Amino acid sequence: MSVRRHIGNPEYLTKRIPQNPKYRHVKSRLDTGNSMTKYIEKLEEIKKNYRYKKDELFKRLKVTTFAQLVIQVASLSDQTLEVTAEEIQRLEGTRDFDVSIYS
Repeated sequence: MSVRRHIGNPEYLTKRIPQNPKYRHVKSRLDTGNSMTKYIEKLEEIKKNYRYKKDELFKRLKVTTFAQLVIQVASLSDQTLEVTAEEIQRLEGTRDFDVSIYS
């Protein structure tokens, strides 16, 4: 009577279920609480977005990207200023008085 008998093979509990590649992207909808896989996914997300904070509206930029953006905006604003300067000169030509804004 001291010998215990197991029902089934104890290796069944450690056996991994083979994954179907067709359903690899499907996630469970059941929230079972904290687990190692959720913790690893959270760490990967933090590593990927380590610069960002939850309350930030925009992503952070590298200095070189910001410089390129400023140069592009400046060139566009220069083009619009040239157009408006030409329009002002044209309008001033139709009037009798001469006022030069850009000297």
